Amino acid sequence: MKKIVIIIFIAAMLISSCSVIENLTPADPTPVPPTPIPAVTPTATPDPCASENLLEEVEKVQDLVNAFQDVAYVANFTPQTELILPIMEMQAVRRDLQKLDVPACEEAIKTASLNYMNSTINYLSFFMGGETKENVDAGIQNSQILWQVVLGEFNKLLTAAGLVSEELPDIDNAVPQTTDSGFFVGNDGTQRVNVRSQPDLNADIISQFEPDMQAIGLARNESGDWLQINLNGVIGWVNTEMVTTSAAVEELPISDPAQ
Repeated sequence: MKKIVIIIFIAAMLISSCSVIENLTPADPTPVPPTPIPAVTPTATPDPCASENLLEEVEKVQDLVNAFQDVAYVANFTPQTELILPIMEMQAVRRDLQKLDVPACEEAIKTASLNYMNSTINYLSFFMGGETKENVDAGIQNSQILWQVVLGEFNKLLTAAGLVSEELPDIDNAVPQTTDSGFFVGNDGTQRVNVRSQPDLNADIISQFEPDMQAIGLARNESGDWLQINLNGVIGWVNTEMVTTSAAVEELPISDPAQ
């Protein structure tokens, strides 16, 4: 009899447990629709080369060029032994321009401005270091030419966009004039001319003669198809057909590169 009671009790416990489990089992949940994520409309990046933005972008370069010109003007009236301070100031401005990020449409302006700054710093350093008058004059001549390139690049870009640039310092107030004495070699073309270590197309290239630059003519080879030049302190050879000269090539002395 006891066994029957125990069996009935266990059966009742099992049935009760199933009921509890059924009561604990949640009903099928109602699907909750996902919260819609609002679409993000991308903000258009202003085009720095568009006419409405271009003048502001150009003025960033122009401010540095004007700052450089202010120091250069003072440097041209500074005693030779005291030039180190303005030269260091000009180098600082040049570094600021080198670090300045510009849009693609301003790359030519930045490059032209850096070339001009390099040339100006070079000729002042030559003068401070006691270089010959010919080298200093060649450097001044290069600075004048490169300054005109800077002005041309500014005007070209702004004119194409229908804008007018702010007044830039005049070249006569920024760069001292040089005499027309000496034998000058120029690059009037549109491409760089290689400056080589020897009067030979297979010789090492030691520098680049940029368009509109000038150098001092030093000598020629016997046939006259190569000229030895001094380009900002670099002595090398250029092919005569690639350059122009301020006088007849025959006026230069013959140099034997083998010596």
